[in-house]
Amino acid sequence: MVHRIMVIDDHPIVRNGLAGIINTRENLKVVASASDGIEALETIKGLKDSLPDVILVDVLMPRMDGIEFIKAVNITSKIIILSTEIDRYAVMNMLSLGVQGYLLKDEDPDDIVNNIEKVVSNDDYVALSTEIIDEINKNKSKKYFNLSDRQVEVLNMVANGLTNKQIGQKLFTTERTVKAHLTEIYTLLDVSNRAQAIAVAIKRNII
Repeated sequence: MVHRIMVIDDHPIVRNGLAGIINTRENLKVVASASDGIEALETIKGLKDSLPDVILVDVLMPRMDGIEFIKAVNITSKIIILSTEIDRYAVMNMLSLGVQGYLLKDEDPDDIVNNIEKVVSNDDYVALSTEIIDEINKNKSKKYFNLSDRQVEVLNMVANGLTNKQIGQKLFTTERTVKAHLTEIYTLLDVSNRAQAIAVAIKRNII
């Protein structure tokens, strides 16, 4: 199965460079691109039944930036942010909007494409650059807001991109138990998905 990708960035070199690398993978194909949010919304309307599976979005763009685009677009495509900023609060705000990842533009291009493949193949995966995870961990707090040590451990694994199956293997437990941990975490943090849980955990310095 070939997954459709869209790239939104105001720099042609970035758009074309990413498209070239993405199109080298047999299971990925760039079907559309745009230089800002307004152009992207118009392009998406024209795609009709061939909507992208994943949209890569720059944050800082003219006319309509990435945040405005995310708030305006109303489709089921997964969204990954591409940014030059390593800012825990920017990451938190983006994840709270329900995006599936926050990657840095200076990341190794193959790592970016590998993250795209993980996002399209696994609904549980949240893509975060290693540098961003390191920045988040610098501000880790001992205040766990009623979370157990095991739940915090699970949250950290989620932030590091591990799936339920991988977390279960590391904790020597079942996927069902991991899902139970996540359900409790979502309840305690008052969120509904992994990305939002990471966002709240960053805000509260849990991870």
